[in-house]
Amino acid sequence: MTSADKEGQGMPLVVFVPIILCVVGILVLLDIRQRQRNPQYVAIDTQQQAYEQQFLQDEEDQEQDEEDEVSDDNHGEGSSSAVRVKRVGKKRGEKLRRKEEMRQYREQMDRQRDIRRAQDEIYEEEFRRKKIEQSIKRTDEMEKRKKEREKKAKAEAKEELKTQKLQEKNAKMKQSRFSKYSEKLKKLVKEKKLSNTNELAKLMGLTQEEVVDILKQLCNTNDEFKLCLWSGTDTFLFITEKDYTEFNEQFKNKGKMSIHDAIL
Repeated sequence: MTSADKEGQGMPLVVFVPIILCVVGILVLLDIRQRQRNPQYVAIDTQQQAYEQQFLQDEEDQEQDEEDEVSDDNHGEGSSSAVRVKRVGKKRGEKLRRKEEMRQYREQMDRQRDIRRAQDEIYEEEFRRKKIEQSIKRTDEMEKRKKEREKKAKAEAKEELKTQKLQEKNAKMKQSRFSKYSEKLKKLVKEKKLSNTNELAKLMGLTQEEVVDILKQLCNTNDEFKLCLWSGTDTFLFITEKDYTEFNEQFKNKGKMSIHDAIL
C-alpha cells in the first residue's frame, strides 16, 4: 500500500462538517428566496400570521373576561341583573352558566332554609301556646274540682248538722210525747192485754209510729214491760211474770188453754 493511500484513509470526518454546514445554509437561503418570489407561500405565511394574531386576541379577550369577572365579584357577586357586553368563549360561557346555576341553587337553598326556619318558629310558637293553654286548662280544672269538693264538703257538713239538729229535735219531741202519753198508754195496754197499735193511736190521738215508739221505750225502760211480746208493729201483748205463773198453773190443771182464756 502506498503512502498516499495511507494519508487518504487517515483523514478525519470533522474536516467535512464545515462543508456540510455551508451546503445547508445555501439551501435555506434558496428556499427563502423562492418563498418570497412564489405567491402561494406568501398566502400561507399570511394565514399563519392571521391565526397567530387571532390566537393572541383570544388570549387577550379571555384575560379581559377574567378581569371583568373579578371586577363584577367586587361590585356584587351573584347579581342576576348583571349584563356582560363582551363576547365570551364557549368554555368561558359554560363556566359562567355553571356559576349562575350554582348561585341560583344557593339562593334556593337559602330560601328553603328561611322557610323551614319560619315554619319551625311557627310550630314552636304553636307548641308553646298549646302548652300554656293546657296548663291553664289543668289549673282551671283543678281549681274547679277543688271548689266543687269544698262546696260538697260544706253541703255535707250542713246536711249533717241539719240531720243532727233534726234528730235532736225528734229526740226531744219523742221524749216530750213519752212524758205526756206514756202513763195513759200504759194504762190502756194493761187493761187490754192484747192491743192493736192502730186502735191505740186513734184512742191516744197519735200516729201508729208514735204509739210504737212509746211502747218500745216502755219495754226498754220499764220492768213491767220487759216480758211483753210483739207481732210485727200492729199487735202488742202486755204480759208480766204473774201472768206467766197463772198460765202455767191453768195449763197444768186443764192440760190445755185457748187464746181467749190466755187473754182473759
